[in-house]
Amino acid sequence: METALLTLHQVALMLILLVVGAVCARLGWFTQTVSQGLSKFLLWFVTPALLINAYAQPFQIQQALNLLLCGILAALFHVMSAVLAHFLIRKGNHDKRAVARMSAVYSNCGFMAFPLISSVLGDAGLFYGSAFVGVFNLSLWTHGQYLLRGRDGLKLRSVLCNAGVLGTLAGLLLYLTQLPLPSIASDAIASLADLNTPLAMLVIGSFLAHCHFRTLLNRDVIYPALLRMLVFPLCFLCLLYLLQVPHWCAAGSMLGFVTMLCASCPSAASSVLMTASLGMNSQYGSHIILLTSILSIVMIPVLSLASTLVLA
Repeated sequence: METALLTLHQVALMLILLVVGAVCARLGWFTQTVSQGLSKFLLWFVTPALLINAYAQPFQIQQALNLLLCGILAALFHVMSAVLAHFLIRKGNHDKRAVARMSAVYSNCGFMAFPLISSVLGDAGLFYGSAFVGVFNLSLWTHGQYLLRGRDGLKLRSVLCNAGVLGTLAGLLLYLTQLPLPSIASDAIASLADLNTPLAMLVIGSFLAHCHFRTLLNRDVIYPALLRMLVFPLCFLCLLYLLQVPHWCAAGSMLGFVTMLCASCPSAASSVLMTASLGMNSQYGSHIILLTSILSIVMIPVLSLASTLVLA
């Protein structure tokens, strides 16, 4: 019940911010140029700050090993989802197919999962969740870039010199070495990380400003939304059960629950932000995000309950 109430709160907050962003776009305050600029700002400054801030923890060897296990589970989920999306989403032109696959594979794990994990499992769960977000960013900036740009997105410079990878590497470096940051730098990073939730939803809302809700009933929107919210999480839950993750270590059940919660979130805002930053049509992805957000009101509590029963 607690998870269900927290989920309703987060979804309601997200929908309110989406509406505010849409109103700002309707009033002409968020033009297409402004929205694309904010998209780049989110990808290149806010996302790395979110990762670095999550890794700001005292080093403990068992905690580090659990973090590694959580990263392995996150990698398994993204590989599984990418393979399934490749075979299950085949229709449409290149751009539309790429957006559909990205929307089905990548979850909004930073915005939706982090507040839930923090409230239910505390700082330990949030720390392990950062491993999922780190793998998410590594995959988004490699596999996601490949989907959108083809082989040009897999150039070594593009793979290594991007916000997601650099933020992950910087966060891990600071965690493993325990290098202290000046308080002013830590405060600046924390302030940028706090922008992730409101700013991302405002930008997505601006893309939704001219969307008609009847477009949500389109098969091209419903199909990837169901893959994201039902098919892929259930496949991953079966994989966690087959691998007997709760028996891996003392915190095995928590690791499985954290990764499952991250995998059950609506489509990632980053997929739309990335397409917008490349000057591509972002309305289609925004429609999928809106539908998956509505579905999450029911699906996240249901999947959380199923995870608790299976991974106990």
